[in-house]
Amino acid sequence: MSQLNKKEYVRKMFAGISQRYDFLNHLLSLGLDKYWRRFAVSKLPPGYLLDVCSGTGDVAIEVSKNNSVIASDFCYEMLQLCMLKIKDGDRRNISCIQNDAENLSFKDGVFDGAIVAFGIRNVADISKALSEMNRVVRKGGRVVILEFSIPENVVFKSIYYIYFKKILPAIGALVSRKNGPYSYLPSSVMAFPGRIEFVGLMKDAGISKVEYFDLTFGIVTVYVGEVGSEILLKEKTL
Repeated sequence: MSQLNKKEYVRKMFAGISQRYDFLNHLLSLGLDKYWRRFAVSKLPPGYLLDVCSGTGDVAIEVSKNNSVIASDFCYEMLQLCMLKIKDGDRRNISCIQNDAENLSFKDGVFDGAIVAFGIRNVADISKALSEMNRVVRKGGRVVILEFSIPENVVFKSIYYIYFKKILPAIGALVSRKNGPYSYLPSSVMAFPGRIEFVGLMKDAGISKVEYFDLTFGIVTVYVGEVGSEILLKEKTL
């Protein structure tokens, strides 16, 4: 699939499942997605922040408890739900904008930090999206990535694969009434770069002093890096 075709496929896919997206996230992760997002947000610096691939805005809302934030996504149907949440919660320090992660419409260095949760694997050009996040964050600011990973424990991995490849797509298709999106999820995770490779992509994009945290037996990984800092790779497991 070409980058252009992937971009349009992903846009239509998320538009089609937007109404059931939040419910399925909580259901299929057994509620752990809330913990994963809180952990990732805790790695951001205070200040003016950007949530890339924001979707329905759960990360932006978490960020907004102590900061001002822009929720950015290229799928308008998802952003509509984000805007409804903001209105219902009377949250005045969040703004929504339709934006492409690979071509962010912000000036250089305007944000103190940027985050993307479960969205970086969906962009057509990961390196370009990382470079754009690096560009719009000030020197000394921070970039945080939360993404699914492949567990490294052999026993847990085998159990996880059964759920991830068989059970999750079946439940997702049943609830969303669409087969494609929840078959796409496992395949996109399997195709995503491994931890060390992804750290390399972050460094190539100008993000340095990178460390990563495996959560919940390595189901997800949080990558944290700084803009314009000395390169240092660390590994931590929680």
